Amino acid sequence: MLSIRELRDRAVIRPIKRAVEDQLLDLPGVTAVDIGEKRTSGRSTGQQVIVVSVANKLPADRLASELQVPADILGIPTDVIEETPVLHHLHAGVDQPAPPMQRRTDRIGGVRAGGGIAPHRSVQLAPPFVPATGEYRRIGTLGLLVTGNGPASVTMGLTTFDVACLDDAWSVGDRMIDPDLDEVYADLARAALSGRVDAAAVSLGPGVHHRGAIDGIGPVGGQRGAYPGEVVRKSGYATGLTSGIVTSIDTTLRVDHGDALGVRILREQMRITTTAARFAGAGDAGAALIDSTGYVVGLHIAGSGDGETGFASPIADVLAELDVELYTESERLEV
Repeated sequence: MLSIRELRDRAVIRPIKRAVEDQLLDLPGVTAVDIGEKRTSGRSTGQQVIVVSVANKLPADRLASELQVPADILGIPTDVIEETPVLHHLHAGVDQPAPPMQRRTDRIGGVRAGGGIAPHRSVQLAPPFVPATGEYRRIGTLGLLVTGNGPASVTMGLTTFDVACLDDAWSVGDRMIDPDLDEVYADLARAALSGRVDAAAVSLGPGVHHRGAIDGIGPVGGQRGAYPGEVVRKSGYATGLTSGIVTSIDTTLRVDHGDALGVRILREQMRITTTAARFAGAGDAGAALIDSTGYVVGLHIAGSGDGETGFASPIADVLAELDVELYTESERLEV
């Protein structure tokens, strides 16, 4: 957990970081702007600074001075790290079974948060994004159950825009399948890709049995904001149950949604890191982040290539933009 001094320092840095982040993101190779602890030769210094992520660090003599990240900005030191955030979806050929890394659950005809979800429609992809040219389905995680606001409230599942919408050809009513069972169980209901949210809600089909508990975690108690230093867990389709530490709630990052949607900027996202092998991987997009009290704090969207770092949209922003509420009732799954 951050000390009072560190939290105070971040509060001072935050408005400056927000004021200059667009200028920093315009520099060549910059992928993210954040607030964090400066590291020298791999060691923490304890000093809170503006952290600028780049795809590849280059020697200063290879960049013109106006293209370099300043050593300090309005008196706030900077730190430059190598990092390229990638969306954590997974692609599988339409004629191929779910990849062997995926875990099958014991559900039959039912839905559990933490399981897989994929649009029924496929997309044509070619190397280097996939091993061979062909038709692929995009797979992610159904992270959480929610209900729509209004008199005719329906039960919906929460995932990311990136997973459920695929590209700019999406429309409400697009069918969603269970990638393990290859069965349709939901329709796309709502979606949002904004400056703070990458999310979608899918309406569960009639007669689809469901429960509010998250696979491997249990029922959720509600929602709240995250704070740096707290431990969170997530249950994702790719890597299952993992835990990490929220190290920032100030991350602004560039994420590439492909040719159809291009590069988008997400602001004030959560950063999660782990000392384990990895926190998340391809296929975990859409997983819900849960704190130690069972409350939801975020929706996982992306991470580093090695999976040690994850990025998530704050859950309050997700629920507000989709106009949905958490499904908190524990309902038995009929099998």
